Amino acid sequence: MRIVLIIPVILLIMSTELDAQNDFKTLNRKMYDYYLNGDYINLKRTADTMLFLGIDYYYLRERLGITEYNMQIYSSAVKDLSKAIEFNSLDTISREYIYNSYLYSGRQTDAMLYLKSIPYDKRNASLNESVVSSSSEFFLGSSGIDYDVVTYPTNNLNYEAVKNNSSIYAGVETYFLNRFRGTFAYTNFHKSGTKYSPSSPTGEALNFTQNQFYTKISGYLFPGWEFTGFGHVASYSESVTRGMPGNRIQANQVITEYLGGVGLSKNLWKIHTGANISFSNFSNSNQVRGEGYFTWLPSGNLNLYLTSGWMGQSDNNWEATYQVSQEIGLKIFKSLWLESGLVKGNSFLYARNLGSMINNSFQIPAMTIYTNLIVLAGRHLKFSIMPFYSDNNIYSWDLTTYSRTNKLIINSFGGLIKLTYKHR
Repeated sequence: MRIVLIIPVILLIMSTELDAQNDFKTLNRKMYDYYLNGDYINLKRTADTMLFLGIDYYYLRERLGITEYNMQIYSSAVKDLSKAIEFNSLDTISREYIYNSYLYSGRQTDAMLYLKSIPYDKRNASLNESVVSSSSEFFLGSSGIDYDVVTYPTNNLNYEAVKNNSSIYAGVETYFLNRFRGTFAYTNFHKSGTKYSPSSPTGEALNFTQNQFYTKISGYLFPGWEFTGFGHVASYSESVTRGMPGNRIQANQVITEYLGGVGLSKNLWKIHTGANISFSNFSNSNQVRGEGYFTWLPSGNLNLYLTSGWMGQSDNNWEATYQVSQEIGLKIFKSLWLESGLVKGNSFLYARNLGSMINNSFQIPAMTIYTNLIVLAGRHLKFSIMPFYSDNNIYSWDLTTYSRTNKLIINSFGGLIKLTYKHR
């Protein structure tokens, strides 16, 4: 009697196992076909069905992760490819895709940390060629701006009627000491026009040249976090009068202005954010400022992103000032990207973008509208072309009582070009 009862149970178990095997074969074959055809929707549906049935294995996770990578769903790709590596610790392909997922979602720091966590015997040739720590970027650029000009028959205050300015800059960004990245740049800035002052109320030729040196060092110790220190030094010559009345002489005095600061940033799949604080001594005064940004990537990749930024500054001699900005960036084609934005505020003597851009004059760009076209020319070259328009608030400044009068709104048009070469 017992044997009679046991036989049906055994047959039922065998039947269930055969059905499961048939389900696995059918679903695995379907998933492989969807993988070959790049059909993410049906592949994902089939994978979910298999996981619901308790079926989970290496090729399921690898195919799903690679398809998600190709669909630029990088956060899901990293999750599934990491699971594939748990099934197969020798898998080098999944590691390559994880590295690129971090890289192409704008998380370069995390890509570096992940790469360094992979033993050399578990890297494929492509990963060894992708070592960011051995690469350097060299950049060269120039900018120019033309202003509307308003001059005075006489002006007893400090006022600059700037006709145009231009700059040439060059630098390098490179990795060193495993987890540090450095940027080193030089800028030669020049502006011309007419300058008024208490000692020259009828105006004199403005021919101003400034040399600038910029350094930024970034380090990373934990996934997603980056720590930054930066400094900017600007020097120029200024004519001063020396001696007693009746025996005065004109001499050139070298003025040096500087700023220094620190920053912290955090990058997630759909959110990149950061803040920094800096100190400067522009125009015989001292400034302390805070700056921050918030970037939202709706799809977790760089095909579309929106960045909001702000800067607030206090000054020993002048009132508190600010700037706010909004930028949108998007991919047009594989080798063409576009960024466009708006900057508004009332700040002069300020620094932006971790100190890489400074304005240590009394020209106030109250509103700037810009568009940046980025052209990728192969694996090593990148061109940036940025036209922009500004409304500038110009005042006559009293540097003794720290006041200003005679507000003017001056238009300006300009542009910037930049060439970047990446060397590995």
